[in-house]
Amino acid sequence: MKKQTSKKEKVNIRKLLSWALTILVLILMGWYLWRNREIFEQLRRVRTMDIIIIALLQPVNIIIGAVINKLIIDRIDQVIPLADSIMLQFVNNFLNRFISEGGAVYRGAYLKTQYGFPVSKFLASLGGVYIISLMTNALLGLLFSLFLYLGSGIYNLYLVLLFGLILSGALLMIAIHPTFKSEKWLFKKLNLVVQGWNNIKTNSRLVLSIFLLSCLALLNAGIITRIVYRSLGWEIPLFNALFYSTISSIANVVNLTPGGLGINEAILMFSSGIIGLSSEIILLGSLLLRAISMFSTLSIGGISYAILNYRLQHPPQPKDE
Repeated sequence: MKKQTSKKEKVNIRKLLSWALTILVLILMGWYLWRNREIFEQLRRVRTMDIIIIALLQPVNIIIGAVINKLIIDRIDQVIPLADSIMLQFVNNFLNRFISEGGAVYRGAYLKTQYGFPVSKFLASLGGVYIISLMTNALLGLLFSLFLYLGSGIYNLYLVLLFGLILSGALLMIAIHPTFKSEKWLFKKLNLVVQGWNNIKTNSRLVLSIFLLSCLALLNAGIITRIVYRSLGWEIPLFNALFYSTISSIANVVNLTPGGLGINEAILMFSSGIIGLSSEIILLGSLLLRAISMFSTLSIGGISYAILNYRLQHPPQPKDE
């Protein structure tokens, strides 16, 4: 009983810290935007057609993420319908807008209730997704950094070191089978991540499929990035847009605030020199993308949430023998 109370207290503390950080981020972003309020004049350039195109392209990456999750879950233990995986991914995005990591908690609970998929294996699948995603984006980030340096002579040493560190860590996970013997919460979670990765990496076809799907998602994100900044009156080369998307994908893993609000923008603004845009324009474009994405998040995500909740309240009855 005492152990359960201690666990609840830790969860409450994490939630409190997340919301405190979110409020601080909102205050700082509001202050920054007020100091640079002239940038809002750029919004008058945005065309309705650009907004529609972006709104249609954004759900594509959610669907790609759903396919990746389904491939990994199918590999680990349980085959689930693609429709369920897609709805769960939209619900994941929907809940993450309001509660940090809320989407992952809901997905784990739904899969356990509907399909008997153990939470431990769900966390393992989540770990596998994170490792492959980080490895893919780190590798592509290094390649884009090289192309940008050769093409225009610009680079960001800190980002290159970050990409190299992430890629080295992922390759190390491929080469060895680490196990943490500590009973602490962090090391237990790390063991689950390693377990999931070990299960996935033995299937080279699965790893290649996920890598190619991740590349496709990155390309789509790069196209969206070009469109949004072009609509604000700024043309950026495709490589710069892809580099932007790579950084954004890695930043999204650090989900300390709901939807990664502020964390994503801060890292992108730090990279403004290599992206080729001012910090103010990067922030404005990022917030515009968030605003447009709320359409699919609240509409498709909300409908998916209602459907899945109905299923949870009316679970399938066991068939009589």
